[in-house]
Amino acid sequence: MDNIKYAKNVLDPARFRDLKDLCTNHVRDIPGYNFCRKEQESSNYLEEIIRHLIGRDHHVEYWVRNTSEATLFHVDGNELQQKFDYIKYGGFDPDQKIEFPLNTHILYVNIDPKMQGGKLYILPYNKYIPGRPILDTDYTPLENTKMIEVQPKENHMVLWGDQVYHSTGRVLNRDVVKHRISFMFSSWDKAPEIYKEHNHWTNYNNDFVSGSQHPPKPMEFDLK
Repeated sequence: MDNIKYAKNVLDPARFRDLKDLCTNHVRDIPGYNFCRKEQESSNYLEEIIRHLIGRDHHVEYWVRNTSEATLFHVDGNELQQKFDYIKYGGFDPDQKIEFPLNTHILYVNIDPKMQGGKLYILPYNKYIPGRPILDTDYTPLENTKMIEVQPKENHMVLWGDQVYHSTGRVLNRDVVKHRISFMFSSWDKAPEIYKEHNHWTNYNNDFVSGSQHPPKPMEFDLK
């Protein structure tokens, strides 16, 4: 399991405080998907933090989530393009070429110490299965599959370097815990085509029941 790393207290107290304040106060203002090319100057504090941690040898995709519900097992790839195409074509195309980053980092930004549940689950030996969507509603690991459980803690970071399946568990005491904020970023050796014209995108709405479907849309991101 050398492809999975864990680090504690990755930012100094001042930097972490500023990052936590920004993500907590503006989590709804931060675009769902963001991209920074290695030759570009940092355009916001999130990009400054990324470059402080990993330098600027690669392009970087990044996103912030405040998640208290469970998520499906999935791998990190060009999720933005897949969501766009899913709406556009009415489903997943198994012949679609899926692009993958070099790695994934999860930095925990706002985690209530009273939180129950909300763990990260990583399947270190279960890599992406070609022909399946990266957001896979039907993927279920086999019984007795090796699983790593990570209890989120503020200013701790998890890093892995392969397309391994992972998910998050539901926060059990959501009446007490209001935040489970994670700052995630991935290194890319090539910029995905979807980011050719725009670096910041909304998420998508895929509510077939209400009929309120729309693909991700480009947006501005002016927070410093």
